Amino acid sequence: MHAYVFGGCAVHMHTRSRASSDVDVEFDYDAMVKVSEVRLVLEQLPPVDYDDPVTGPSQLIWDANFNTTFGPLHEDYQARAQEIERAPGSPVVVWLPGAEDLALSKLGRFADVDQNDILELLSLPESSWELFESLARDVSGYYVGPPLDSKIAYIRKRLEKHRKKP
Repeated sequence: MHAYVFGGCAVHMHTRSRASSDVDVEFDYDAMVKVSEVRLVLEQLPPVDYDDPVTGPSQLIWDANFNTTFGPLHEDYQARAQEIERAPGSPVVVWLPGAEDLALSKLGRFADVDQNDILELLSLPESSWELFESLARDVSGYYVGPPLDSKIAYIRKRLEKHRKKP
């Protein structure tokens, strides 16, 4: 079973710019695994306690409502993801999507926190605006939400200003 981490936790893993108290994960597994069994196991996961430097004692929980079909996501994101965890004997392998794919996934909701996440992700030295824009143009062909063109243009302008900050 492959677990792909999205949302604020994935942004944190790339940028260390913010923390998140929920874990957004997409699972990919073969037909032999029953979805109901996976959900049953995940729903029994206890929260993980941690100390957030801003808010203090916090808990990290799995978000059972997360679903990648609600936002734009390139069909080949798994090919660009990097493996981050494979415990010996465990059937679960944890993957982190690339910065550009995560930024793209944030274009759907596009709240202030999402825009800031996109800027942080695309400001990483290893990130590519060209790849992000190419992926976004591809996704525009099959994404069922509102058009992405104006959001991409807006992010481009904000990114230019963001990169010029001292």
